[in-house]
Amino acid sequence: MNFRGRVPVVVERAPPGGMMRLLVVEDDPELRGALLQLLDRWGYATEAAADGPSALALTASQNFDLVLLDVALPGCDGLEVCRRLRGRSAWQPLILMLTARDTSADKVQGLDHGADDYVVKPFDPVVLQARIRALLRRSDRPLHPVLVWGPLQLTAGQSRLRVGEIWLDLTRKEALLLESLLRAQGQSCSKSQLLEASSSGPREVGEDTVKAHMRNLRSKLTAAGCPPDLIETVYGLGYRLNPCHIA
Repeated sequence: MNFRGRVPVVVERAPPGGMMRLLVVEDDPELRGALLQLLDRWGYATEAAADGPSALALTASQNFDLVLLDVALPGCDGLEVCRRLRGRSAWQPLILMLTARDTSADKVQGLDHGADDYVVKPFDPVVLQARIRALLRRSDRPLHPVLVWGPLQLTAGQSRLRVGEIWLDLTRKEALLLESLLRAQGQSCSKSQLLEASSSGPREVGEDTVKAHMRNLRSKLTAAGCPPDLIETVYGLGYRLNPCHIA
């Protein structure tokens, strides 16, 4: 069943462990109210905002586990909200873009701005529920020892990377991709492995997902003083950390 602003009656409630806090950012009052009803039925604590500035104000004063973010918003659009959230050094929520913009270019742009997942309207509530659960499992992962490669130090499950004496804030997908490369310790990671490691649901944009986030990750590492080829492209396969830069 496609969801078009009406709460369906055949949605099974499957509350997650604990009370996760979600923010719905949607300017359509009917759709916003229906989403809040769905999320309440699924066992989440919710807040709502009808425009970009209100969303930024709420996320500055409260910690949310996940933001469901429309793109076409008054005040400032969802892409700008996403960019500003990813520029903060404080708590960064997971971001699921929920929008009618459905081209591959739109999806890549959303991911490039720091979204963790991208769902197109109209959507199936059961699929949306599964995508939310999958994203929130990322935030529940236990912390593990620091993963190290040359100047890189990343605590598994976190998105703050240390490069020598510099700290970098990564998006969650960038961090998950880098975590996979760090765990491989110089061995090649295929594109399918990296997609699986960073996936939050059906792979709507395919390899574009990995390419977009890998491009951003490389740019951040280079700006922090790392060699441009620290992450190598293994042609026909995927990516790896360059063994030449382990020291």
